Amino acid sequence: MIVSSKPTGKMRLKDPPSLQNPTAQETSPSRPSHLRQVNARGLLRLLREHNPCSKADLVRLSGLSAPTVSSAVSHLEALGLIDNLGEGESSGGRPPGLLRFRASYGYVAAADIGGTRLRMMLADLNGKVVTQWSTQFSEKQKTPKAVCALMREGLRRMCQEGGTSMKKVLHITAGAPGITNFSSGVVLSAPNLKDWDQVPLLAMIEKETGIPALVDNDTNLAAVGEHWHGSSIGVDNFIFVAMGTGVGAGIFLHGRLHRGAGWSAGEIGYTGVSGKKRDSLQMRSTGQLERAIGGAGIEAEWMRLLQQAGTAGDPALAKLKAPQIFDLAVDGDRTASEVLHYTARILACCLTDLTLLLDPKLIVLGGGIGSHPELCRLTEKLLQKNEFARPTLRSSSLGTHAQLHGAISLSLAAIETQLLG
Repeated sequence: MIVSSKPTGKMRLKDPPSLQNPTAQETSPSRPSHLRQVNARGLLRLLREHNPCSKADLVRLSGLSAPTVSSAVSHLEALGLIDNLGEGESSGGRPPGLLRFRASYGYVAAADIGGTRLRMMLADLNGKVVTQWSTQFSEKQKTPKAVCALMREGLRRMCQEGGTSMKKVLHITAGAPGITNFSSGVVLSAPNLKDWDQVPLLAMIEKETGIPALVDNDTNLAAVGEHWHGSSIGVDNFIFVAMGTGVGAGIFLHGRLHRGAGWSAGEIGYTGVSGKKRDSLQMRSTGQLERAIGGAGIEAEWMRLLQQAGTAGDPALAKLKAPQIFDLAVDGDRTASEVLHYTARILACCLTDLTLLLDPKLIVLGGGIGSHPELCRLTEKLLQKNEFARPTLRSSSLGTHAQLHGAISLSLAAIETQLLG
C-alpha cells in the first residue's frame, strides 16, 4: 500500500502476489526514509501495472502529491529502474512525458523439481517469460547435491539463450515434491526422490548459484501460479490439485496460501482410499491416495486389467503412461475406460472430503495427469451427484508450467525491496 503524508480518499492499488508469510507484516513507517521507500515501492508497482504512463497518471492512481511523485520517480530513474520515453499524445495541453518500467533491469528464475525431471524458467521483471530449460533425471541425478548442480547448469544455459548474464538474475524460487518448511527452506521429505530427508535446499541453492532463493512445495507454487494468471484469477477460496508422479494440493483461503502449522497442509497424497486399510503415515513413504491414483498407481491398475484380459504381453499396451491410457479411453477402449472411471471415483471421493472441510468455490485440476480434460469431465460429473459440496471444477490453464509461474510470482514479490536498494 502506498503511504501518503496526508489522506486523499482515493483508491489504492491492490498488492501484487506476495510471499504470503503472516510473520512478515509491514510495519507503519516511522521515519522519512522509510516513507520514501514505501512510496517508491508503491509507485513502482503502479508503473509496472500501467506501463507506460506519465507522472500525472501516477499522481492520479496513487493519490500522492505531484512533488512526492516527482521525487520518487527521480529516485527510480537514478536506480536505473525507469526509462523516459519522451512526450506522449496531448489531450489539449502540454504533452505528458511517458515513463516505462525497465523490465530488463534484471531477471528472476524458477525451478520445478519433479519426480523424474527438472524444469526451469527465466523471466524479466514484468514476469514475461524469456526462455525455458528442462532435463530428465538419471538415477544419480536425483540427489539434492546433483539437482542443485543441474539447477546451476540450467541457469547458465537459459542466460546464454536469453542473451544475459547470471549476474543479472536477482532471485530464484524452487519447488520441491514433498513437505517443505517455507520459512527455513528445508525439504522435510520428498519420497519420490533419492536421499531427500531434512534437506536444507534453500541454503544449498544459494551456495551453488550465488543467487538469493526461496523454496516451497511444488503444488503450493502451482496454486500461486493459477491465482496469479491462471484458472483461479480473482478466486480467493480455491484448491489446486496436482496429479502426476505424485498427488498433492495447494490451498488458498481468503486470498492467502495456507501451508499449515507443520507445513503439511495439502498433502492429500497421504489420505486414505475407501475400502483399503489405513496405515500410520510415514513421511519417507508415499501415501495411500498417491499409490492408488498417482502415475504409477494408475499404470499398475491398467496392467492388472490387461492381465485379466490376457493382453498384458502386448508391448504397445504395456508401456502406456496414464495420460495415454485416458486418451485410449476417449477413443472407446473398454479397459482404458475402466481405469479412467477407477481414477475419477477415487479422486471424486477425495475432492468431496476436501470440500466438506474447506468449502472452496473452485477446485483446479493440474499436473500431467490431473489436467486431462476427460478426467476433469468425469470427476465433475460424479461431484454433481452431491446435493451440496459441489464446487466448480476446472482444468489448469497453465498445465505443467503452473509451478514455474508461481515460482516467478514469488521471486518478483521477493525482490521489490532489493530493487530499491
